[in-house]
Amino acid sequence: MSENNEQNPDTGPSPIGEISQEPSAFEAFLDANQKKLILLGILAVLCLVVYVVFTGLERKADEEAAAAVANARTGPDYEAVSEKYFGKSAGGSAILLKSQLLWSDQQQQEAIEALETFVSEYPEHPAVGSAYASLGSYQQQLMRLDKAKEAFQKAVDRESAASSLALLSLGDLELQAGEDDNAKEIYKKIISEYESSHLQVKSMAQARLKLINVESPTEKKSEPAQPTITPGAATSPITVPGITPEPTPNPIPKTPTPENSQPVIETPQPEAAPELEKSSEAGTEPTAEESAEPEAPTGASSE
Repeated sequence: MSENNEQNPDTGPSPIGEISQEPSAFEAFLDANQKKLILLGILAVLCLVVYVVFTGLERKADEEAAAAVANARTGPDYEAVSEKYFGKSAGGSAILLKSQLLWSDQQQQEAIEALETFVSEYPEHPAVGSAYASLGSYQQQLMRLDKAKEAFQKAVDRESAASSLALLSLGDLELQAGEDDNAKEIYKKIISEYESSHLQVKSMAQARLKLINVESPTEKKSEPAQPTITPGAATSPITVPGITPEPTPNPIPKTPTPENSQPVIETPQPEAAPELEKSSEAGTEPTAEESAEPEAPTGASSE
């Protein structure tokens, strides 16, 4: 048996499998591109360093620009900052602050021109919505209502922090023009769109809406006209001793009285009684001097 097995080795059991000792595809790729990968890594590190340095420099420049804007106090200062940082956020902020300074110095037209320059040169500035709202307010104070409406509408379209206030101003302009229905729609829009934000402006819109809805008080009905009293008329004539007023030939009837009643005749008041003359009229009495008799002279003897 053992000899037969030795003579036929091929008929014996074979191994299950062999373990391959060759490198994998990934290892082969690393071996073939090792230098390239090292170079790419170095390049990535350099890019990161450059980005950090550039960001730091840009941040430093922004801080310097912000400090320059904060230190500016006069119109020429703001002008210098806007020229130095033209195209940057600090340059736009300098123009915006310059317009406010001009308006406070009673230079209204120059302030408006500065705002118009700002909104045209810095359309992406974070404060452009507030700039449009300020421009509308300036135009409204100068009674340029059409331009004011245009500026307020652009402020609303920007959807900034000043949008609700600009929309409220539009409603006020409509109310001022007598367009109550348009004003109501604008105030309702504020209440609906700014339900959870801009609460102060929302409360102002609600107050204005209540004022519009208040009905005007009804006019008091006119009372019936009182009968006109003729000047000098009296219920009874004035009597003066010794003078009897003559009856009026054409009596004037009063206002018609209710049925089954006789009309009341008014007797006009006579003029003031004339002064009594010192004469021997009927009813007059002689004065004390007239009634006194002359006395006989004292000491005279009767013959």
